[in-house]
Amino acid sequence: MTDPATAIVNTSPGSHADGRKTDLLSKLDRLHPPRTVSPPYDEADDNLSPLDDSDLASGRYLARLTAVACLGGLQFGWDTGIASGMLVAIHSDLGHDLTEGEQGLIVSATTVGAILGSIIAGRVADWLGRKKVMIASGVLFLLGALEQAASQVVRELVLGRMLVGLGVGMASMVVPTYLAEVAPTKVRGRLVGINNLLVTGGQVVAYVIDAAFYNLPHGWRWMVLAGGVPAVAQLMGMIYLDESPRWLVAKGRLIRARKVLQKIYPAASVAMIDMEIERISLSMEGTVQREAFDPDADAQYDDQESNTLHATLDHITSAPAQLSHSTSEVKSKLSQLLQNPNHRRALVIACGLQFFQQATGFNSLMYFSSRLLLMAGFVANPNAAAVGIAVANFMGTIVSMRYIDGWGRRKLLLYTTCAMTFLLALVAIGFSQIDVGPITGDPDITQTTTGGAWPYLTLAFMVAFTFAYALGLGIVPWLIQSEIFSGQVRGIGAGLATATNWSTNLLVSATFLHLVRAIKPHGCFGLFCVVAALSCGFTWFKVPEMKGVSLSDVDGSFGGRQGNYQAVALAEAVDN
Repeated sequence: MTDPATAIVNTSPGSHADGRKTDLLSKLDRLHPPRTVSPPYDEADDNLSPLDDSDLASGRYLARLTAVACLGGLQFGWDTGIASGMLVAIHSDLGHDLTEGEQGLIVSATTVGAILGSIIAGRVADWLGRKKVMIASGVLFLLGALEQAASQVVRELVLGRMLVGLGVGMASMVVPTYLAEVAPTKVRGRLVGINNLLVTGGQVVAYVIDAAFYNLPHGWRWMVLAGGVPAVAQLMGMIYLDESPRWLVAKGRLIRARKVLQKIYPAASVAMIDMEIERISLSMEGTVQREAFDPDADAQYDDQESNTLHATLDHITSAPAQLSHSTSEVKSKLSQLLQNPNHRRALVIACGLQFFQQATGFNSLMYFSSRLLLMAGFVANPNAAAVGIAVANFMGTIVSMRYIDGWGRRKLLLYTTCAMTFLLALVAIGFSQIDVGPITGDPDITQTTTGGAWPYLTLAFMVAFTFAYALGLGIVPWLIQSEIFSGQVRGIGAGLATATNWSTNLLVSATFLHLVRAIKPHGCFGLFCVVAALSCGFTWFKVPEMKGVSLSDVDGSFGGRQGNYQAVALAEAVDN
């Protein structure tokens, strides 16, 4: 059988990489003369070596950007991981034992907030920038942690979870997008993977905290309050974070974009920097704008303070008009996304992968693992038993980061979704052999009647499933989402894909306990097994290989007939 994604397409840059400067870049040179660097290559090689395909990046600078941005991922993981232990540790601290519906509401509140946050982030990230969205997410994480720790009734805890959810939705959309836009092509998978590593690391830390505070009076309040620590660290780190150069180019802020690119590629020649700006501009054709006031350019004038003050006042008074323009711009981009066949195909792939990431049941396992293990017989401290699941997720992400740029996204997905299908079947068989306890109730009085090896085998199957998930579906959808859209629609496309993720998360998490009651745990995991098999088929027929494709050349990855294409790196084409 022929693989339906094996046709090689041309991803070479257009004729813009011919060394000539546009009028815009020529004016830029007069306003802001570039610093001169002796080029490490012959100038004639510039045409053959796009900057983001080069080895000229500063590892130290990229590490700093990645560390600060990925604190959002750490908080994402922390707040999704903390829910499992919190639900079984609250007892009657909020006035009564939590009912099945209240447990679902507390979990779902975060997901509802995440849906709203991802939709808002998709718009605001294109309007105000990636950095401002990350700042907003940090503020929401901090406020949510404080509100949860101080809550006295269920509705106050739900409000705190919703605030955290807004931050989670924003961070889950904007951080992978930002990292993909600053990363060189050769290491893009690994940099975006670091964010997933911090997400899973946050979940591990959350599970350890859950276990440590489980038997302490009101220990759950300390669990959620500790989530404010990385939020404060991220907000402090934002002082040192530069905006995405691609967003700066889209807004016509070429001086600032050049400065950021020079920091990312300090050994690159001026010609290579300018060629990269040209490539970014052409990849965003129709969306690049030149603002009437460019603060980076006007800073060159002698009357800097006066110009800056007047321009700031103009921006404040014209805010309604800017909002109206932004709304029109969003409608235009949404129309592009849905009507252009290449954009539409990218949207189907990104949203499809995000749907399967949640519909295979992993986050239900994360949210309710302690409850499931309690039902399976781990009465003494189910949070301690659940740590193994979080550690498997973390270790799987580390392995995935090692191989994702070598093996490719598609191959990882195909192998791991097959493994997930098999392991979910084993989890279902394991639960079918256990006489599980009640869904609700105080852990101290929960009783199970079946011992033996099956609870431990089932836990081992859950850990193995988690490892397989982390290798593929845990990381690849976020990476493909950040790289499959062209620059014209990347923000809104990533926002819609992230909203799909969280909408599916809401559907699965809100119905999970009801499904457990109706068809038992083995029935739930049998259903997830079927969905995992469907995700394998979707990957085979729809998902291209994006390994090694420059973001500026991503439109070339979707030529040819529907379902008969493959994005191939220039380096691979040359090697073959």
